[in-house]
Amino acid sequence: MKISRAYTRYIKEYLEIKGVDQNQITHYKAGIRIWCETVGDKELSIVSLDDIAAYKTYLRTYGRHRCENTVRNYICNLRMVLKYWKLRGETCIDYELIPAPKREPVLPSFLSAEEVELMIRYSSRVRTKFIISILYSSGIRISELIQLNRDSIKDGTFTVIGKGSKPRICFLDERSTFYMTKYLSERKDRLDALIITKDGTRASASTIQMIIRNATERAGINKKVTPHTLRHSFATNYIGNGGNIRHLADLMGHSSLNTTAHYTHLVNNDLKREYLLHHTC
Repeated sequence: MKISRAYTRYIKEYLEIKGVDQNQITHYKAGIRIWCETVGDKELSIVSLDDIAAYKTYLRTYGRHRCENTVRNYICNLRMVLKYWKLRGETCIDYELIPAPKREPVLPSFLSAEEVELMIRYSSRVRTKFIISILYSSGIRISELIQLNRDSIKDGTFTVIGKGSKPRICFLDERSTFYMTKYLSERKDRLDALIITKDGTRASASTIQMIIRNATERAGINKKVTPHTLRHSFATNYIGNGGNIRHLADLMGHSSLNTTAHYTHLVNNDLKREYLLHHTC
């Protein structure tokens, strides 16, 4: 069996049945494409540690610049595919022989409430104002936003299906509710989708990304801002205002508090300022 076939069947027979996030499946597909470009579509039984070393080197040094955590994800995906087929009796290298790069701690980038306000203020279209506001007020992922329908939100509350097909409850603030009402009142269509394009189709992830990028430029913010930046900003603002980390984990859909703990960097900065203010030597 070719390694491309091994990946494809793993996706079909395991990941899709498990119901993992589509972004994870896309990452697996990208990984095998890069592997075939780098090493070739070899038989699974002859894939060697030298092949894996070449794959890792390519990920680190050629093409798009990839951080060590991205490289690690590709290697871990490979390990999972090999483990799957090893357990099913296929001849292949032992996945435990493949070291995964150490995960590097990454502090999430975020915007202040004032910067988010600038993005909204300098956006002329109500749809854009609403998109910025809902991403910031609810902390939902872009994939969760584009799945929402008109009737998804009732009394400022709605449910999204997050990673691992896990549902969670999210909330809208008054500003987002105002822009949503205004946006929907201006629409003449009867489409179910909450966010649509000018062509009358459900907005895609790339459409939302472009909208956020353009809004950032209009606001004069010299940062790389994505829809996920607004999710980070929601979490950082919540922690900075004294929110409970366990409640934030529920709002974000995190399965581990270790993930949510990344946002305590803001609280740590506040603690440091208090220390320097009150400590004398």
